[in-house]
Amino acid sequence: MAYDPARDPLRTLATSASSRARRLRRVTPSDTEDLAVYAKSLWLYVPEAVAGGEASVRLTCVGAASDADTVDVLAPPGLQPLPPVQVRRVWATGTTAGVALYALSDR
Repeated sequence: MAYDPARDPLRTLATSASSRARRLRRVTPSDTEDLAVYAKSLWLYVPEAVAGGEASVRLTCVGAASDADTVDVLAPPGLQPLPPVQVRRVWATGTTAGVALYALSDR
């Protein structure tokens, strides 16, 4: 069945940074490519068996001055949101292998 705007009462709110996301995509970290669609935010799943239960994710935010402007976010086991910031790149280098990352966006 195709998308039906008549059944979507929130369609006009989708452009707000604070509105609920309209799309959810799995993210593959990359040292060379930005996300195809910048993320409103990210969610992360860290399995207990990964890296002793603590993971790191290296990000470049949408407002960063350059690719070199990164931040490493640490996360405990489980499914959790990362800090509420728009993200343009998730780096392979600096991101713990074996975690699952999900980008929330409107498009």
